[in-house]
Amino acid sequence: MFAKTLLWLFIGFSALLWLLTFGYLLILRGLAVIKRHINHEKTDLPKIAVIIPTLNEEAGILHKIEDMTRSNYTKELINLVIVDGGSQDRTVDLVKEKISSGMKINLICLNDHPNKVDQINHILTNRGEDIIVFTDADSSLDPSCIKELVHALTSDPRTALIGANVKPRTRFVEERIHWLLLNYFWWLEGEVFSSSGISGVCYAVNRSIFFTIAKDAVAEDIHLGLDISARGRRVRICRRAVAYELRVPRGAMEFIQYRRRRGASYVRELSRSSSRPHTPLSWKLARGMRLCQFTWVSWIGLAAAVTGCFLLLRTVWPPVLAVGTVFLFSLVGLLRILANHEQDKPGLLTIIPAALRYAVLLLYSLFLIKTKPTHLGPLGGKEAHFDKCPTN
Repeated sequence: MFAKTLLWLFIGFSALLWLLTFGYLLILRGLAVIKRHINHEKTDLPKIAVIIPTLNEEAGILHKIEDMTRSNYTKELINLVIVDGGSQDRTVDLVKEKISSGMKINLICLNDHPNKVDQINHILTNRGEDIIVFTDADSSLDPSCIKELVHALTSDPRTALIGANVKPRTRFVEERIHWLLLNYFWWLEGEVFSSSGISGVCYAVNRSIFFTIAKDAVAEDIHLGLDISARGRRVRICRRAVAYELRVPRGAMEFIQYRRRRGASYVRELSRSSSRPHTPLSWKLARGMRLCQFTWVSWIGLAAAVTGCFLLLRTVWPPVLAVGTVFLFSLVGLLRILANHEQDKPGLLTIIPAALRYAVLLLYSLFLIKTKPTHLGPLGGKEAHFDKCPTN
């Protein structure tokens, strides 16, 4: 009787875990096909502002400026603005040297505002171009990234925020797996619910239909996506706009720190957004599902693992093996599909063990969010290093 009860508990926990993860993605994919987004005709390129918030970015600011010169967006239509929050290194001096050499850069020094939210609000609350592209100093953009973002934003009057498709430049396969899944998940939520998550690595906003960020926001990109979609505007991901994150985790411990910090910020913004009135039903569904995943997935996964171990001890191994195979096939199959167009896609023998490690690391990170929600880890990845490797 005890073994039978354990078996049903194991099957129940496993089924619920699959539904909250792969099942949810499958449902979103089906709805995305039904609600296929209309491709609007291309519009004329508008004059835009490209904003780079900085704080002690001496190591990468020149690389970022050079990266901007490789964009295929018409140079005469770009107002490049660097907003510094009071750097204590040579960031500002290096920017001034570029300006002295003849490069057209507008430098804004906000010495009393090291917070990125304050820097972005300064741009949003002052007059300027309607279309604004924000990009981190520790990132690199595909030459077509800005043009693709602007086209996606201006071709749909209901879209107020559009995020880039982020790829980490790292040899750490688990981090690459994470972004493959996250980009796909965000893209589906944007197409179905018009409520995508975005990354601060690179995104574009329409200032004419947008509002300022709350000063107590803990992560401006998460706050932006939730706030704008709660007001009935579309927030989406442009998969053709590729941005590369340069400051990335290089190992398991850094991965856990990053995911814990990011997850804690996400949960805080999701929790504070519950009080917004008159929000669309689609936004409520997306927010509720995200909270459920952050709150319950780790515990359900632990329950399934514990009951599965007890079944193995009692030599009831066929159902455990079958369920494990279903999860492994689902994860590896999805990753193989998503990585199909990657230039440096990992082989099957690399993906299988990396996928298993990724699942364990992610679940552990979710537990840390629950037990230590105030520990945010290394801000902006300042404790990590730029990982030099070929473009994925």
